[in-house]
Amino acid sequence: MLFGYQPMATRDAKVFGETAAQFVGDRFVGSEGQKLLKYVVWSNGPETESPSVSNKQCPGKDLVVLVGRLLVVDFFLRYDTFTAEVGQELLGAKVVVTSLTKATS
Repeated sequence: MLFGYQPMATRDAKVFGETAAQFVGDRFVGSEGQKLLKYVVWSNGPETESPSVSNKQCPGKDLVVLVGRLLVVDFFLRYDTFTAEVGQELLGAKVVVTSLTKATS
């Protein structure tokens, strides 16, 4: 799931429980995960709503998700493996790619 990074909105313990401050890769997967999508905020409204004049959400939010997915696909088409260092920053995780192995075919 790719969405806007808004730590104050996506780390609410009332919504996401004890793991609110942790990265949970499959948080939005399955029927329980689908229920949480209404709490994911895109600038001025929930992920489950479409942009409109009344909610003033970003009109390109669906395009951003599509481009993000294409970037992930392209990355894994170009590289077979990668290593990374994961650290902590003030507002969240910091990931630094330290090595890449080009795809063989």
